Amino acid sequence: MSHMIFSIMPMFICLFWVVLLLIDRQQTNLSKRFLFFFLSLAFVNYFTHALYFNHQYELYSLFDSIWCFTSLAAFPLYFYYIRLLTKDVKINYRWAWILVPSFLLSAFSACLYFLMSPEEKDIFIQGVMYHKKGYLTTNSVLVEFQILRLQIFKIIFIIQVVFALYFGLKLIREYNIEIRRFYSNIGGKDLNPIEWLLLFFVFACVISVVSSIIGKDYFMVHPLFLIIPSFTHSLFLFGVGYFGYKQNFTIEEFKKDIAIAKAESKLYSEKQITNVKNEILNNEELQKKLFQLLEEDKIYRQPELRITDVANLLNTNRTYISKIINDELHTNFSDLINEYRIESAKNQLLDCTKNALSLTEIAENSGFSTNSSFYRVFKNKVGVSPGDFRKKGCDSTLMQFKGMIK
Repeated sequence: MSHMIFSIMPMFICLFWVVLLLIDRQQTNLSKRFLFFFLSLAFVNYFTHALYFNHQYELYSLFDSIWCFTSLAAFPLYFYYIRLLTKDVKINYRWAWILVPSFLLSAFSACLYFLMSPEEKDIFIQGVMYHKKGYLTTNSVLVEFQILRLQIFKIIFIIQVVFALYFGLKLIREYNIEIRRFYSNIGGKDLNPIEWLLLFFVFACVISVVSSIIGKDYFMVHPLFLIIPSFTHSLFLFGVGYFGYKQNFTIEEFKKDIAIAKAESKLYSEKQITNVKNEILNNEELQKKLFQLLEEDKIYRQPELRITDVANLLNTNRTYISKIINDELHTNFSDLINEYRIESAKNQLLDCTKNALSLTEIAENSGFSTNSSFYRVFKNKVGVSPGDFRKKGCDSTLMQFKGMIK
């Protein structure tokens, strides 16, 4: 019974998210529609796995070539899903070439199955795939070609893993850099969870490779060990579905915000020109005015502050301000603004009087859009949670006060 549960668990995880994405009313997001397609193919893949582990020999032989395609298509499709999050606002069909190896090898496998006699299919399935004794595997050219297909599959699979990992991580990191340069609040906008999922995807595939080396038939004899690959793949698939379902902000929204910001900047510049002549400032003067906006005007208190808003206030362009922040101040826009927000929050947290503000009020006063983003950024920058920081600060103040009394 446990063997059956473990064999079908990844399949039902896929089905769960496929149904959820199908009924999602906000599935206008292109990346979500593509994720629906990816998880649908994954469902077929793990359905074939379930056929194998439950000894459905005839059905397995029918789906084996499809499994070949869905397995080899997994990494290329997940890579393109990342492109839809970070680069492409619409599907570029020229990227269909990444599916050519999986299509050709699966077509090759399907042709071999079509040409094989029932006896040859039995030899391949029982002798090669299930490693059952008593089956000859060297007396048929078609069976030997199927064995060759399995070896080619492993080579292509490893190449795809390296390709998807390198270029996928590159896309995510470049996108995250641009997000941090544009927004002060990156909560729900960056793709750190997707980056970790890609790394976990590789780990799940390593488990699959190890399982393949051991032999799938090993899990027939020791069914409890099936929990390792089953749980690993189920965890990855759940993560893919969960974070993909929650990820509403993508390159589509980013480019829209950039376009709106450009229009606002143009309108602002036109108004400025009608009032005063543009003042040409050097780097030092711009930095001075930037710090004035942060320290005196406290613009960091605006939760959705963007670099274009700062550029408008300084009567310059976004690229110039970004260059100053990155090259002169050696940081990015998001980190710069959050440094001021954290310092503001720390000062308010050290107020231990009866009139001390709540954490929610402090988060709002400091410019954080939500309590969760306040907690995440504060913990990341300071090393402790806001509540622990307040407790330690107040305990220290109390100890000093008692010392003065003595």
